[in-house]
Amino acid sequence: MTPPPVSIGAMNHIALPTADPERGAKFYCDVLGFVATPRPAFSFRGAWLLHRDVGVMLHLIHDAKFEPNLAAPINSRTNHLAIHVDDFDAAVAQLTAHSIEHVVHVLPTYHYRQVFFRDPDGNVIELGEWPSQAEMFPELA
Repeated sequence: MTPPPVSIGAMNHIALPTADPERGAKFYCDVLGFVATPRPAFSFRGAWLLHRDVGVMLHLIHDAKFEPNLAAPINSRTNHLAIHVDDFDAAVAQLTAHSIEHVVHVLPTYHYRQVFFRDPDGNVIELGEWPSQAEMFPELA
């Protein structure tokens, strides 16, 4: 008999590699509205960022061997962080205002718009206009 799944709560944080925690923190604060928060005295550099509207933290973890690959095209089919936006057009306009290279896709079947871009370390971020999960998958509600 299979045991029941682990009972989980809300997402607490996402950890991403960075070559430069200060540069990464500035990007996430300036572009996506995160706020720097106190971080324990770890033996490695990094940054803890909180998005107050969403209640999710982002932990940037310094890796001295990490080399951003910003020359390759933005790949939406790799690991990425996806975040809902209420006003897709305004979000794309803000990316443009920040001079951030981005690619817009339309989700097949559902026709929701998504925009993909990279942080200064090449980590891919997606912003999308999806409805709630209950609206998108009523059979699971």
